[in-house]
Amino acid sequence: MHSIRGNINAHILLAYLPTTRLEHIKNRASQRRTITNLFHACMGHILEPLKSAGEDGLHMHSGDGITRRGHPLLACYVGDYPEQILVSGTMTGECPKCNVPNGELGSKDALFKPQDLESILAALNIADEDPIGFGEHCAELRIKPIQHPFWQGLPKSNIFHAITPDVLHQLYQGLVKHMIAWIKSAFGEAEIDARCRQLPPNHNIRIFNKGISSLARVSGAEHNQICRFLLGVIINIPLPNNISSAKLVRALRGLLNFLYLAQYPCHSAETLQLLNEALTRFHDNKDIFVTLGIRTQFNLPKLHSYQHYLHMIQEYGTTDNYNTEYTERLHIDLAKDAYHATNHKDEYSQMTLWLEWQEKILRHASYVHWRLASDPLPQSHLPPDMQYAREYKMTKHPSVKAATINSLRDDYGASFFRAALAHYIVLHTRPDATTRAQVEHAAGHVYIPFTLLPIFHKVRYNAVDSAGHKDESVTVDSVHCQPARRDKQGNTVPGRFDTVLVNCGNGGEKSVEGLYIIWLTVSSH
Repeated sequence: MHSIRGNINAHILLAYLPTTRLEHIKNRASQRRTITNLFHACMGHILEPLKSAGEDGLHMHSGDGITRRGHPLLACYVGDYPEQILVSGTMTGECPKCNVPNGELGSKDALFKPQDLESILAALNIADEDPIGFGEHCAELRIKPIQHPFWQGLPKSNIFHAITPDVLHQLYQGLVKHMIAWIKSAFGEAEIDARCRQLPPNHNIRIFNKGISSLARVSGAEHNQICRFLLGVIINIPLPNNISSAKLVRALRGLLNFLYLAQYPCHSAETLQLLNEALTRFHDNKDIFVTLGIRTQFNLPKLHSYQHYLHMIQEYGTTDNYNTEYTERLHIDLAKDAYHATNHKDEYSQMTLWLEWQEKILRHASYVHWRLASDPLPQSHLPPDMQYAREYKMTKHPSVKAATINSLRDDYGASFFRAALAHYIVLHTRPDATTRAQVEHAAGHVYIPFTLLPIFHKVRYNAVDSAGHKDESVTVDSVHCQPARRDKQGNTVPGRFDTVLVNCGNGGEKSVEGLYIIWLTVSSH
């Protein structure tokens, strides 16, 4: 089966682009055109070496140490929608990759073709010879009259093919953001917030105790967390006028399936078919928002961009190769942090010098670490297995140092803790007590010499594979136990007691023998 895998890419800072808004140009249209031409002029200067390198090639050292002749080309351009429009020169509100009419962006069956690069290049080439005809040709092709875009002379490059999908801005900050707003309009913000507050705590999902309607400037990471429980929140909520919510649930399910399938680190023909089916499911059920009066049309460029995901994954690999989430992080590391390290005067030279220092410190630290580690033992790559072994991890000190047995009964609900502890002692100290009657009789004579004991409110579990390797920084499961309490404002915070399934035997696949449920986690020394 044909599979598509992602690659590990390195990012290198090449240059800083000017951020001036050219306020001295009073005409807004002229100002926008000049800013666009300035951007393309700067990018053209940066990528100038690619012209000769792409045509003639150059010697490059591979990872295996062999020198080969390579031809570096501009293959992908990673950016959000405004950047894609700026780079491709297409009109705002339209697709930067194809010629689909902007009135059919929300249609699943709209016919479209890739942008005709040859026609566009022919129109751009007359910019210096015929300025009037240049503008007319560009208007006819629905592109902006850019003076020599940077990709005009790059060999073997098609900027319209190079525009890649963007999970962060097109999915999490795109249609997912719209979907959350539509759901709040459909069911009411109060109902959605109330259900969000009732979600049980989980170490892998962020719980929004104040709901999600009051959130402002929601980040992609927060949308990621909301997607994890959004489908469960809306189940069985009635819609106005007794309208069935089945189509809304199916639309959300289709969008979420597309979201997660699009982020697979490895694809096959089957997963790509599932990706297409998920998008079809959303389109087949999205008219529920029109029925509810929330939307009148779906001509959203980000929604249309999903039509290109399947082809782009086949062409350039999985979406983790060109997700703007990485470059957004680098913008902080290489631009914002560098700027804050300056005195904000003549910042360019200070920023570049600061980055050079950081890189030298990093290289020196890597060298010191390598020397201290001496020669590590060779390690073979171990593929992931299906082992479900867990190793528990607890805090060094208990949550409650000394709690009475009566407190266990009143605050924690452990009404029979003393009797259960006596049975536990008998089972581990009296191997001759084999029947239930013998255990009961022996437990009645057990003397417990203490009345206070420590309590741990949390137990974490780490995964352990078949080779005994574990990652203590990743919590795969946890158990919480905490009685009701009062916060600083005097409000009662309800308690939390997780249900735990404990295996105390060797139950097989066809039996649950040796399994029982415990409602309270109490550990004592």
